[in-house]
Amino acid sequence: MANEGERPQAIRQLATYDMMLIDDTSMWYEENASDFFDRTHDVDMRNIYRTFLRYIPEGGKILDAGCGSGRDTKAFNELGFDVTAMDGAKAVVELAKDFTGLEVLQMRFSDLKWESEFDGVWTCASLLHVPSAEIDNVFSLFARALKPGGVWYLSFVRGMGERVSESGRRYVDFETDALTERLDANPDLLMKDVWFTRDRRPEEKRKFWTNAIVKRKQ
Repeated sequence: MANEGERPQAIRQLATYDMMLIDDTSMWYEENASDFFDRTHDVDMRNIYRTFLRYIPEGGKILDAGCGSGRDTKAFNELGFDVTAMDGAKAVVELAKDFTGLEVLQMRFSDLKWESEFDGVWTCASLLHVPSAEIDNVFSLFARALKPGGVWYLSFVRGMGERVSESGRRYVDFETDALTERLDANPDLLMKDVWFTRDRRPEEKRKFWTNAIVKRKQ
């Protein structure tokens, strides 16, 4: 067993390794933005839109966090909603701006400062790179950004625990029970629905997603 003097060094090494994985994930999106855009901008999300938007008032304010190609921002805007879009990768932000014709903020999730601002938050396949040790804090930032009674959609690859892909990207996967448990730990949130879907991209048809709708309590 490691002695007490070795433990702080091990913790520092682990933190350094975590930052390397975060940097590798960010760099992947900078270097592969065009390919990422081509594979995601036309995925049909209408069924999930309907599930989410039934909770949003007409013309309501939506935060699309980790907007990627801008596919969902564009769809919500065309339906008359007031959309704020953000993504962490500069190259992705530029493509989303061109695709949507709207302003897209370059921001990390940890930069969120909004309080009671949005009727809905949409995080479609965008929180799955957040390290497990940080995800409860990120959940709290999004809960705070919602208006009381506002709703939040989120999705993760179905699975358990953290992994690193062949491309060097970090992922955290969730089954329904584990995701429900993590969200239930936030006293401001109420789980409304959780379900599985199959990936709509033909090349990813063997992949399943864990989806959830949560509500900020009044």
